[in-house]
Amino acid sequence: MGDFAAVRRLPPRRWRILSFLAQHGSVSTLDVALVCDVSRLTAHRDLVWLYEAGLVRRERCEEDRTHTWWYEVTAEGVEVLRRTLTAAGRPVPLQLGRRRPSLADALLFLPLVEVSRRNPGRCELFQWLATVETSAWLRQHDLAHLRADGYGVWLEDGRCLRFLVHVDAGAVGDAAVAREKRSSGLGGLLTGYRRTGGVVPVGAVLVIAQDIERQEQMLAGLGREPLRARVAVTTREMLYRYWANDQVWSLPEDGNARRLIDLDF
Repeated sequence: MGDFAAVRRLPPRRWRILSFLAQHGSVSTLDVALVCDVSRLTAHRDLVWLYEAGLVRRERCEEDRTHTWWYEVTAEGVEVLRRTLTAAGRPVPLQLGRRRPSLADALLFLPLVEVSRRNPGRCELFQWLATVETSAWLRQHDLAHLRADGYGVWLEDGRCLRFLVHVDAGAVGDAAVAREKRSSGLGGLLTGYRRTGGVVPVGAVLVIAQDIERQEQMLAGLGREPLRARVAVTTREMLYRYWANDQVWSLPEDGNARRLIDLDF
C-alpha cells in the first residue's frame, strides 16, 4: 500500500497487531485474538486486511493438517511502523521486524495472557519483555553478561512475582553421544549467574527444560553447585499439561513443587 496517509488511519487494534508481529515474529490468528482480546473471526479479518494492504505476509506448512496461516510483518509494514513512531517522537524498538519467534513467547507469554483473560481482576501478566528488551533491561541493572529469553511480572490474588525465563534448547551439537545429551548445553544455560556478584532483581529465574531427564540433570547440578538466585525448573510437556499459573516448578533445595506465584516467598 503506497498511500501512507491512509495507512496511518488504521484503527488502534490493527496498529497493535502490526506492532505485535514486528516485535514477536511469526504468529497465528489465535495468538492475535488472544493478545488483542478479540474473537478469532475479528483477528482473522484484521490480519486479512493487513495482508491485502501488503503490511504482512502469510504462509502455512503443507504438512500441517490444521492448515494454520502464520503471519509475519513485511518490509513495508516495518517502514510504516518506523515512520509512525518517529513522527510521534517515540523510540523505535531494536531489530523491529527482524526478530525470530521466541519459544518463551509460545511456552509462557501467550499462556499467561490467556490466564489473565480468563481471570480478570485476579490474575494479570502485568509486564512482559521479549528477548531484545530483556537484554536492555539486564544492561540497565549492570547485568549485561546475563542472557535470558524473557522477563515478566505476574500478579495473582494481590501477590507479585518478577521473573526471568530461560528455555533449554536441548543438546548442543549432533555429535553428542547418548550419555552426554542428557546434560549437553545445560552447563552454559546459567553460566552468567555464577559470575554475578550482586543480587538479580527478580523473585525467580525460571528454566523450561526440554524433557524430564534434562530437568533432573539441571536440578542435580544446581544441588551440587547452588546459585544465589532462586532457580525453578519445569519441562515443556508440563507446561502443556496445566494452565500456566497452575504449572508446577521444581526447586533444587527441596522436593516440593510450587505454583508460579508461590515461587515468591
